[in-house]
Amino acid sequence: MHFGAMPQVDRLPSLKIAVSSANDVVSALGEPRGRGQARFAPDHPEQQVWFYEYTQSEGKKVKLKMLLVFMEKDVYAGYMWFSSGQLLQTRP
Repeated sequence: MHFGAMPQVDRLPSLKIAVSSANDVVSALGEPRGRGQARFAPDHPEQQVWFYEYTQSEGKKVKLKMLLVFMEKDVYAGYMWFSSGQLLQTRP
């Protein structure tokens, strides 16, 4: 079973911080699966966060790949990339 689409991290180098527009991000990475906002410190402005995720499950094994793209006023501000795998455990 799978959910979402594999994030196109190989296309990240085509984006330039403080230069690339929201349209540039969509052209490079596609439409995000979700959007939100985050503030990383009280003295920093809120940033838009775009979510790209892919989850694959095979029995107890679950793999998650998530790309978070940060935007400031519709201009690319950077990204964070997560990739993990773990075993789900049942409670007794």
